[in-house]
Amino acid sequence: MNRWPMRSVSREKLADSTLGDKVHRATLHTLHNRARLVASIPEWGELRQRAREARLRALDRHEALLDEFTRQLDRRGVPVTVASTPTEACDLITRLVLDVGGRVTKSKSMTSEEIGLNAALESAGAKVTETDLGELIVQLAGQAPSHVTAPAIHLSTEDIALIFRDKLGMSIPAWVTSGERPEEPTRKAFARELSLEARRVLRARFLEADVGISGANFLVAESGTIVLVENEGNIQLTTCLPRRHIVLAGIDKLVETEADLAVLLRLLPVSATAQRQSCYVSLFADPHPDMHVVLIDHGRRALMDDPEQRDLLTCIRCGACMNACPVYRNVGGHAYGGAYPGPIGSLLMPHLEGMGKWADLPFASSLCGACTEACPVQIPLHERLLQLRARAVESGEVTELGLTLRAATVAMQSRTLMSLAGALYPLGAPMAALAPAGRAWLSSRTLPSRSSPTFRSWWKQHEPRVEAPGRRMEPTRPAPQTEVPAPDTADLLKRFARRLADLGPGGESELHRFSQARQAVEFLRKRMDGIDPAGILISGQASDKRGYELGVTPAAALIADTGGVVLDLPDRTLGRASTLVETHIVVASPSQVVATLADALEMRSRMRRSEAWSGYQVIVTGPSRTADVEKVLVIPAHGPRRLVVVLCEEPVDLAALRRGG
Repeated sequence: MNRWPMRSVSREKLADSTLGDKVHRATLHTLHNRARLVASIPEWGELRQRAREARLRALDRHEALLDEFTRQLDRRGVPVTVASTPTEACDLITRLVLDVGGRVTKSKSMTSEEIGLNAALESAGAKVTETDLGELIVQLAGQAPSHVTAPAIHLSTEDIALIFRDKLGMSIPAWVTSGERPEEPTRKAFARELSLEARRVLRARFLEADVGISGANFLVAESGTIVLVENEGNIQLTTCLPRRHIVLAGIDKLVETEADLAVLLRLLPVSATAQRQSCYVSLFADPHPDMHVVLIDHGRRALMDDPEQRDLLTCIRCGACMNACPVYRNVGGHAYGGAYPGPIGSLLMPHLEGMGKWADLPFASSLCGACTEACPVQIPLHERLLQLRARAVESGEVTELGLTLRAATVAMQSRTLMSLAGALYPLGAPMAALAPAGRAWLSSRTLPSRSSPTFRSWWKQHEPRVEAPGRRMEPTRPAPQTEVPAPDTADLLKRFARRLADLGPGGESELHRFSQARQAVEFLRKRMDGIDPAGILISGQASDKRGYELGVTPAAALIADTGGVVLDLPDRTLGRASTLVETHIVVASPSQVVATLADALEMRSRMRRSEAWSGYQVIVTGPSRTADVEKVLVIPAHGPRRLVVVLCEEPVDLAALRRGG
C-alpha cells in the first residue's frame, strides 16, 4: 500500500497563502463564538465528563447494546445489517438503491466518505445528489470534504461562484472573475444568493428522489432511536420524502440511554457550530415501511479492543479539534488525504485503514494540546498522537526519527547526560543540519536559543517547600448545597421567548400569545389571508410532494433553554407541513413548556411508553439556516424561511381551521 505523502502535500498547501487565510477565518470565527457560548454554560466541565463516561460505557457494553438496538428495530420491521468492510457496505446499499430506482438524495455522512459510497453508487448507474450545501459544493467541484462539519471551508465566495456558474449555469457578477474585491456587504449578499440558488436547484431533486440516504449522529440502544442533527432541513427532506430511507453509520455510534443522548446533544451543537441547539434534531423510532440500517465495522471492533487508544471511538464528529489545531488551520483538510482530517483523522485513519498508508499522519501535530482542550468528550488527543507515533517508529513504518528518538530516550533517562546536553547545546546547534531530523526541522523552523536561566537552575531557587511529615491538613469542607427551586411556568416562558428571538436575528422567528382560542384562530386566519388555499398545509391534511406557502402544526412540547419546539409526527408525511413550507406556524399551549432538552427527552420516553406519542419526533429550533459559504449566516437553507410560535391558553382546534370553521 502506497503511503499518503502528507509532507509533500502539506508543503503544496502551505505555498497557497490564500488557503490558510480562508481556513483561519472560518475556524477562528467558530472558535470565538464557541468560547463565548461555553462561558455561559457553568456546567460545561461536568457535561464533558458525563459525556466521556457515557461513551466509554457504550464501548464497554457494545455487543449487548448492538443486540438491543437490533431487537428494537426488528420489532418495528426495520432490518439492521452489520458490514465488516467498505466493499460489503457499498454492495448492499447499491442493491437497495437500484431495487427502487437510481435517484438518490443524500445528507452529509462522513461514514459514506470513509467507504467511498458515492463512487460505488455512481459506477452502478445511480444519480447521487449531496443535499448539504457544503457537500453539494465539493461534489460539484469534484473534491472531497475538507472538514467534518464545514465541507467547503477551504473555498471562498468567488471559488463557489465559479463552481455554480460552470455546473449549475448560474449568472455571476463581473467582480468574481475580474479579481476586484468588492466591499464585504456586497460579498455577503452574494454569498446569500449562492445559498438560495442551491435551495432552488435542490428542491426539485428532493421531490423526485427514490431513495434518501442519511448517516446517524447517535443510535440509542434502549429505544432503538436513530438520531440526526442538522441546520439546513435537508435531512428532513431526505428522510421523509423518498420511498426508501437507508441509514449508514459506524457501529461506534451506539449510546446506551436517552439520558446519555441528552448530555451529548448539549455538547455537539456547541462544539460543532457554536449553537445552543441545531435547528433540527430528528428522533426516528417509527415503523417506517421501507427503511434499512447498515452499520459498518471497518476496523472499529479491533480499535475497541485496544486498551490504549479505544477512546478514539468516543468521538462525536463535531470538528472542534480541527478548528483548534494550528496544523489543520494552515494546511486544510485535504492535506490529510483521508475521510477524517485534523487531529482525530490523524488517529482514526491508521486504525481504520492501516499504519502503512497513514504512518505520517500522527506526526502532523505540534502536540500543543489545543485539540484535547477543545474535545467535548475529553479525548486526550495529543497523548494519543504521541502513542501512535511511538507505534509507527516501533513497527518500522517510520524510520527517519528512530535514531534521534533512541538517543533522546537514553539522554532523558540520565540526569548527567541531560545536564551535559544542555551545556553543549550552543555548540551543537549550528551542526544540527548534518542530521536528517535536523535538516527536516530546519527546512521550516529555526532552533530556539538556550534559555537563561535554565529550568534546572530556576528550580533550585523556586523549589516549593514540602510540608514536614506528621502534620495534617484540615479537610476541605464541602460548601453547603442550596436547593434551587424549580422555575415556574412564567419564568420558563420568558426564557423560551428570549431564546426564540435569538434564533431569528433578522426577525425570522416570532412569538404571539393569546388567552382565548378565538383570538389565536383569528390571528391564524389573518396569516392565511391572501394565500391560495392550495398553498396552505395544516397538519392532518392530505398533502402532495410539493412546496407550500404556509404550514401549521401543533407542538408536543416547548424547550425553554433553547427556544426549541418538539413536534410529534405519527407519519413522516406529516412533516411536510414543517419542511416544504415558506413559513412554519407552530400552535402550542403554555403548559407544554419544559426547562431543558433533557426534560424534553425524558418526556418523550414517558409519552412513548404510554403510547401518547408516536415513534417519530423532531425538535425544531428556529428557521432553517446555513453558513457554508465563508461562514455567512443565511436564512433559509432548505426548510422554512420563518418560524412563528402561537401560544394560546385555550386549546386551538386545527381540524376546524382545516374545515374553514
